[in-house]
Amino acid sequence: MYISSNILFSSIVRIVLLYIYSLNSKYIQDYNQIRFELVGYYDLTCQDYFSRSIWTEINKSRNITLDETSLAIDSRLEYLPEPFFDSKDYSKLMLPFVFATTPNKETIEAAATLSSWFGAQADWRGADFPVLVNKTPEQHSVVFITNTSKPDFLADYPDVEKPTIDIISSPINRYKKMLLILGRDEKDLKTAVNGLVFGHKVMTGRSASIEGINQIPMRKAYDAPRWLRGDRPVHFNELTDYPTQLQAKGLNNGPIKLNIRLAPDLFTWREKGIPITLQYRNTPEDETLDSRLNMLINQEFISGFILEKDDSLLSTTKTLLPLIANTDTTQNTEDFSLDGIDLAKRNELNFDFRFAVLKKGECAVAPPGGEYGVIDGHSSIDASGFDHYIALPDLNVFANSGFPFTKYADLQQTLVVLDNNPTPKAISVLLNLTGHFGAITGYPGHRLTVQHLNDNINYDDKDVLVITKPNTATNNLDDGSQTNILLHNNQRAIKQAIYNGAYDDDDAEKIQINVKSSGDMAVITGFQSPFDSERSIVSLTATTNKAFTLLDNALMSSESLELIKGSAAIINTQGIKTIKTDKQYFVGHIPVHTLIWFHLSDHPFILALLSILVLLLISFIIWRLLQALTYKRLAEGDK
Repeated sequence: MYISSNILFSSIVRIVLLYIYSLNSKYIQDYNQIRFELVGYYDLTCQDYFSRSIWTEINKSRNITLDETSLAIDSRLEYLPEPFFDSKDYSKLMLPFVFATTPNKETIEAAATLSSWFGAQADWRGADFPVLVNKTPEQHSVVFITNTSKPDFLADYPDVEKPTIDIISSPINRYKKMLLILGRDEKDLKTAVNGLVFGHKVMTGRSASIEGINQIPMRKAYDAPRWLRGDRPVHFNELTDYPTQLQAKGLNNGPIKLNIRLAPDLFTWREKGIPITLQYRNTPEDETLDSRLNMLINQEFISGFILEKDDSLLSTTKTLLPLIANTDTTQNTEDFSLDGIDLAKRNELNFDFRFAVLKKGECAVAPPGGEYGVIDGHSSIDASGFDHYIALPDLNVFANSGFPFTKYADLQQTLVVLDNNPTPKAISVLLNLTGHFGAITGYPGHRLTVQHLNDNINYDDKDVLVITKPNTATNNLDDGSQTNILLHNNQRAIKQAIYNGAYDDDDAEKIQINVKSSGDMAVITGFQSPFDSERSIVSLTATTNKAFTLLDNALMSSESLELIKGSAAIINTQGIKTIKTDKQYFVGHIPVHTLIWFHLSDHPFILALLSILVLLLISFIIWRLLQALTYKRLAEGDK
């Protein structure tokens, strides 16, 4: 839609116009674009279409008002994930999860799987899953029901004989829908959710029962659908969201954008970069024009090229190493990341075609017309060949990429430990986190394991996520139990975060002040697992329900995520404070020679001494070998 204003300028004049315009509802579709175009003239004989003396400004306070009317829709499974998630709605997804009573472990696992699936659908929009216990929601919602546990507002709902998915209208609002997850018991709920997230495309009608599920294959490490593959080069057409994404048209085109997310533990120390093979095409250029293609990563300029003028050349290929690593030998071992890219976050590649304009006469500048630039879909980026090795704890990596839990997209090696009787707010924090993980990986975390503190838990070969109140009672636990060891380490990490953060210098004397207060405070800590040196523990604790809300808001806000870093984060009503406490530990694997060189790079004298010792050892071995050969030759001469 074009709204044009033809204005004759005899001098530079600012004119304020107010339009009240009614849009014809017949033109409104799923996705809509309104374009305002000013056609202005400052002279009748001499024109520069790019003169800055012709301009207009649309006030930011202007708005579009929609008169909306709710419509009743059919309860049909083929609409899924609508109406519970609408891809045309750019606002944050808000979807309550309803339980008849405080859910047990199996029910929480089912809910976490479903929240991760909805989180994957919501992607960058974010998602919030408030937990309601035996309350009727006023919006679209998900309700978990077993034959023996039903909320009061659905107490008469028929029992089921198999895991079942139903959609019904809300009993208090006919325009809102309820997605019912039904089962004979809690185990059926997990089966129903898995059937939904992996089989919703073949579901029709109001109800569907899950007759059976074949064995779902285990995910491999780092194979999340939204992460750049590490086993081969990835073509650009594998990264696109719509057909014309790699094409730019016209002089005022926006840049071509591609989003990439890399494994956060790529070991990039002293690497030259991640190679990109770039192929692009453009309309032939006039010999007098110099048009360019600029490449940027996260709005940082990387490289630029002059567009070809030979119309017989259809494609140009450039091989780049645009993501240059920090090769400073004096760097700290914590600083082994690629310049221009953040491994913990989603990164944006921009390819900006800048076409030149044609000069005609002394004062006229006109666009030649028909400008096209295309990034070939067979262009590729290659992140294969990198080892995986990272320094932890690093809460920034956890907050922005979910690592180490998202190393496996299905969360097969993630263990969640909750209080024996978790509050709805604590469960909501978990569901929001798993939704966040789903948005990061693009895959439902259906292999997540949930345990309570009073369970007999096996912590071996697991990354552990703890969501509890800070002073959890352990009287019913054996002093030598693994859970008690976990809690004691957790309390030590919390105390270090709160009390021992006076100095960053490891040799400085720590100041410890014990304080008891009744305020709202949440603490996020990360530390090495006491059960497995290759595993990590991330603890989220909150003193009150309001503190759980503070914790939830911090983890769900992009602005707050930037502030969460180090090994501990303290969250209160005044903001977020981060502290570096325990010494770092490393997880992953790199070659032995690289491991030695990397960890000794900050100690040049030790490295030099080690090099001399190795040289002497090699010299001694060669000397002994030559001596043995000499003795052998002399012995042969005696014979």
